[in-house]
Amino acid sequence: MRSHSGPQMVLITCTLFMVAAAGCMVPSTSTPTPPGTTAVTGAHQTGDAVFLSLYDTAQKDIASALEQMNRHFPVGAATRGAPYLAGELRSSALELRTLADTSHTTMIRIESFQEKENEFGRNEYLKYLSAIRKVAGNTADAAAAEMDLQFGLAQNYAEAARNALKDAKEMAGTEHGDLLKETGVSLDDYIQKMREKRV
Repeated sequence: MRSHSGPQMVLITCTLFMVAAAGCMVPSTSTPTPPGTTAVTGAHQTGDAVFLSLYDTAQKDIASALEQMNRHFPVGAATRGAPYLAGELRSSALELRTLADTSHTTMIRIESFQEKENEFGRNEYLKYLSAIRKVAGNTADAAAAEMDLQFGLAQNYAEAARNALKDAKEMAGTEHGDLLKETGVSLDDYIQKMREKRV
Protein backbone atom coordinates (compact mmCIF):
# COMPACT_ATOMS: atom_id res chain seq x y z
CA MET A 1 0.00 0.00 0.00
CA ARG A 2 2.83 2.35 0.82
CA SER A 3 4.43 1.75 -2.54
CA HIS A 4 1.32 3.19 -4.22
CA SER A 5 0.69 6.16 -1.91
CA GLY A 6 3.96 7.92 -2.82
CA PRO A 7 3.24 8.22 -6.55
CA GLN A 8 -0.38 9.16 -5.81
CA MET A 9 0.74 12.00 -3.52
CA VAL A 10 3.15 13.26 -6.16
CA LEU A 11 0.39 13.09 -8.79
CA ILE A 12 -2.08 14.95 -6.56
CA THR A 13 0.54 17.56 -5.67
CA CYS A 14 1.40 18.10 -9.35
CA THR A 15 -2.26 18.40 -10.28
CA LEU A 16 -2.90 20.99 -7.56
CA PHE A 17 0.19 22.90 -8.65
CA MET A 18 -0.97 22.94 -12.28
CA VAL A 19 -4.48 24.11 -11.36
CA ALA A 20 -3.02 26.89 -9.20
CA ALA A 21 -0.64 27.95 -11.97
CA ALA A 22 -3.47 27.99 -14.50
CA GLY A 23 -5.52 30.16 -12.15
CA CYS A 24 -2.71 32.69 -12.04
CA MET A 25 -2.76 32.94 -15.82
CA VAL A 26 -6.46 33.88 -16.04
CA PRO A 27 -6.67 37.68 -16.24
CA SER A 28 -8.41 39.38 -13.37
CA THR A 29 -11.47 41.46 -14.19
CA SER A 30 -10.14 44.17 -11.90
CA THR A 31 -6.82 44.48 -13.74
CA PRO A 32 -6.78 47.59 -15.95
CA THR A 33 -6.08 46.98 -19.64
CA PRO A 34 -3.26 49.01 -21.13
CA PRO A 35 -4.27 51.71 -23.63
CA GLY A 36 -4.22 50.71 -27.27
CA THR A 37 -5.41 47.14 -26.73
CA THR A 38 -8.53 45.52 -28.14
CA ALA A 39 -10.31 45.88 -24.82
CA VAL A 40 -11.09 49.51 -25.52
CA THR A 41 -14.85 49.75 -25.53
CA GLY A 42 -17.61 52.08 -26.64
CA ALA A 43 -17.14 54.67 -29.34
CA HIS A 44 -13.36 54.25 -29.40
CA GLN A 45 -13.82 50.82 -30.97
CA THR A 46 -16.12 52.21 -33.68
CA GLY A 47 -16.34 55.06 -36.13
CA ASP A 48 -18.37 57.20 -33.73
CA ALA A 49 -15.44 58.74 -31.86
CA VAL A 50 -13.44 59.10 -35.06
CA PHE A 51 -16.28 60.95 -36.76
CA LEU A 52 -16.97 63.26 -33.81
CA SER A 53 -13.30 64.19 -33.56
CA LEU A 54 -12.95 64.77 -37.31
CA TYR A 55 -16.21 66.72 -37.40
CA ASP A 56 -15.03 69.10 -34.70
CA THR A 57 -11.71 69.67 -36.46
CA ALA A 58 -13.31 70.06 -39.90
CA GLN A 59 -15.86 72.57 -38.62
CA LYS A 60 -13.11 74.79 -37.23
CA ASP A 61 -10.92 74.44 -40.32
CA ILE A 62 -13.78 75.11 -42.75
CA ALA A 63 -14.80 78.20 -40.75
CA SER A 64 -11.25 79.54 -40.84
CA ALA A 65 -10.90 78.89 -44.59
CA LEU A 66 -14.30 80.45 -45.34
CA GLU A 67 -13.32 83.53 -43.38
CA GLN A 68 -10.03 83.72 -45.28
CA MET A 69 -11.78 83.45 -48.66
CA ASN A 70 -14.28 86.15 -47.70
CA ARG A 71 -11.40 88.48 -46.82
CA HIS A 72 -10.16 88.25 -50.41
CA PHE A 73 -13.39 89.09 -52.21
CA PRO A 74 -13.63 92.75 -53.34
CA VAL A 75 -15.95 93.51 -50.38
CA GLY A 76 -13.58 91.90 -47.89
CA ALA A 77 -10.54 93.65 -49.31
CA ALA A 78 -12.33 97.02 -49.13
CA THR A 79 -13.32 96.37 -45.52
CA ARG A 80 -9.67 95.68 -44.68
CA GLY A 81 -8.50 98.71 -46.64
CA ALA A 82 -6.42 96.41 -48.83
CA PRO A 83 -6.23 96.21 -52.63
CA TYR A 84 -8.36 93.52 -54.23
CA LEU A 85 -6.34 90.87 -56.08
CA ALA A 86 -8.11 88.14 -58.04
CA GLY A 87 -5.07 85.90 -57.54
CA GLU A 88 -5.49 86.02 -53.75
CA LEU A 89 -9.20 85.20 -54.06
CA ARG A 90 -8.38 82.25 -56.29
CA SER A 91 -5.67 80.99 -53.92
CA SER A 92 -7.86 81.18 -50.81
CA ALA A 93 -10.77 79.52 -52.65
CA LEU A 94 -8.50 76.67 -53.75
CA GLU A 95 -7.37 76.19 -50.15
CA LEU A 96 -11.00 75.90 -49.03
CA ARG A 97 -11.74 73.41 -51.81
CA THR A 98 -8.72 71.28 -50.89
CA LEU A 99 -9.75 71.30 -47.23
CA ALA A 100 -13.32 70.25 -48.08
CA ASP A 101 -11.96 67.50 -50.36
CA THR A 102 -9.60 66.17 -47.69
CA SER A 103 -12.28 66.15 -44.98
CA HIS A 104 -14.75 64.45 -47.34
CA THR A 105 -12.24 61.75 -48.33
CA THR A 106 -11.36 61.03 -44.70
CA MET A 107 -14.94 60.94 -43.41
CA ILE A 108 -16.35 58.77 -46.17
CA ARG A 109 -13.97 55.98 -45.10
CA ILE A 110 -15.29 55.80 -41.54
CA GLU A 111 -17.05 52.51 -40.79
CA SER A 112 -18.55 50.58 -37.87
CA PHE A 113 -20.82 53.17 -36.29
CA GLN A 114 -22.57 52.10 -33.09
CA GLU A 115 -24.90 55.09 -33.00
CA LYS A 116 -27.15 55.50 -36.04
CA GLU A 117 -27.45 59.23 -35.41
CA ASN A 118 -23.68 59.61 -35.79
CA GLU A 119 -23.74 57.71 -39.07
CA PHE A 120 -26.62 59.87 -40.27
CA GLY A 121 -24.76 63.00 -39.14
CA ARG A 122 -21.68 61.87 -41.05
CA ASN A 123 -23.71 61.33 -44.21
CA GLU A 124 -25.32 64.76 -43.94
CA TYR A 125 -21.97 66.39 -43.30
CA LEU A 126 -20.56 64.74 -46.42
CA LYS A 127 -23.27 66.55 -48.40
CA TYR A 128 -22.30 69.82 -46.75
CA LEU A 129 -18.65 69.31 -47.61
CA SER A 130 -19.61 68.60 -51.24
CA ALA A 131 -21.57 71.86 -51.38
CA ILE A 132 -18.66 73.80 -49.85
CA ARG A 133 -16.31 72.22 -52.38
CA LYS A 134 -18.54 73.47 -55.23
CA VAL A 135 -18.72 76.98 -53.76
CA ALA A 136 -14.94 77.12 -53.41
CA GLY A 137 -14.19 75.50 -56.77
CA ASN A 138 -16.51 77.80 -58.70
CA THR A 139 -15.15 80.83 -56.86
CA ALA A 140 -11.59 79.82 -57.77
CA ASP A 141 -12.64 79.35 -61.41
CA ALA A 142 -14.35 82.77 -61.40
CA ALA A 143 -11.20 84.46 -60.13
CA ALA A 144 -9.09 82.61 -62.72
CA ALA A 145 -11.43 83.75 -65.52
CA GLU A 146 -11.28 87.31 -64.20
CA MET A 147 -7.49 87.19 -64.28
CA ASP A 148 -7.77 86.23 -67.98
CA LEU A 149 -10.15 89.21 -68.48
CA GLN A 150 -13.01 86.81 -69.27
CA PHE A 151 -15.54 88.70 -67.16
CA GLY A 152 -18.62 86.96 -68.59
CA LEU A 153 -17.15 83.57 -67.70
CA ALA A 154 -16.17 84.87 -64.27
CA GLN A 155 -19.76 85.98 -63.72
CA ASN A 156 -21.07 82.54 -64.74
CA TYR A 157 -18.75 80.76 -62.32
CA ALA A 158 -19.66 83.16 -59.52
CA GLU A 159 -23.36 82.52 -60.14
CA ALA A 160 -22.70 78.76 -59.98
CA ALA A 161 -20.91 79.33 -56.66
CA ARG A 162 -23.92 81.27 -55.37
CA ASN A 163 -26.26 78.42 -56.37
CA ALA A 164 -24.07 75.88 -54.55
CA LEU A 165 -24.06 78.21 -51.55
CA LYS A 166 -27.83 77.77 -51.20
CA ASP A 167 -27.32 74.03 -50.66
CA ALA A 168 -24.55 74.68 -48.15
CA LYS A 169 -26.73 77.12 -46.19
CA GLU A 170 -29.49 74.52 -45.85
CA MET A 171 -27.08 72.02 -44.27
CA ALA A 172 -24.72 74.29 -42.37
CA GLY A 173 -26.49 74.61 -39.05
CA THR A 174 -25.71 77.64 -36.93
CA GLU A 175 -21.92 77.38 -36.67
CA HIS A 176 -21.15 78.53 -40.23
CA GLY A 177 -24.38 80.44 -40.81
CA ASP A 178 -22.93 83.95 -40.51
CA LEU A 179 -19.88 83.11 -42.61
CA LEU A 180 -22.07 81.70 -45.39
CA LYS A 181 -24.27 84.80 -45.33
CA GLU A 182 -21.12 86.88 -45.69
CA THR A 183 -20.05 84.68 -48.60
CA GLY A 184 -23.43 85.29 -50.24
CA VAL A 185 -23.03 89.06 -49.90
CA SER A 186 -19.50 88.82 -51.31
CA LEU A 187 -20.64 86.73 -54.28
CA ASP A 188 -23.54 89.08 -55.07
CA ASP A 189 -21.16 92.02 -55.08
CA TYR A 190 -18.63 90.10 -57.19
CA ILE A 191 -21.27 89.12 -59.75
CA GLN A 192 -22.34 92.75 -60.07
CA LYS A 193 -18.74 93.87 -60.58
CA MET A 194 -18.23 91.27 -63.32
CA ARG A 195 -21.42 92.52 -65.05
CA GLU A 196 -20.07 96.05 -64.97
CA LYS A 197 -16.71 94.97 -66.37
CA ARG A 198 -18.42 93.24 -69.29
CA VAL A 199 -19.92 96.53 -70.50
